[in-house]
Amino acid sequence: MGDDKKESLWYKLWDHRSLKEKQRLRSFVPYILYGIAVFYGIIYLSILNTINRERVGTTVKTWFGGDTDEIIKARAREEKEIKESFKALRKRVSGSR
Repeated sequence: MGDDKKESLWYKLWDHRSLKEKQRLRSFVPYILYGIAVFYGIIYLSILNTINRERVGTTVKTWFGGDTDEIIKARAREEKEIKESFKALRKRVSGSR
């Protein structure tokens, strides 16, 4: 029965360690969780940035409701200006080219 316990995976990974080494390894848990949270945040923000790349204005709205009327009008005006600037850059051609 003693040999059975020593061959288990839990014993090989954790049980055979001393108490001091177990405490040392447990101290890494907050750092690992913090690293995962930072990594997740970076991935999440990059996805948000990719999704909202074409939109003009802020990606994240305020928690207190939507944007004010001035911001909405300014955003619409900027979007209109951007579309008009692309029209001015294109050269009209005749024929089937």
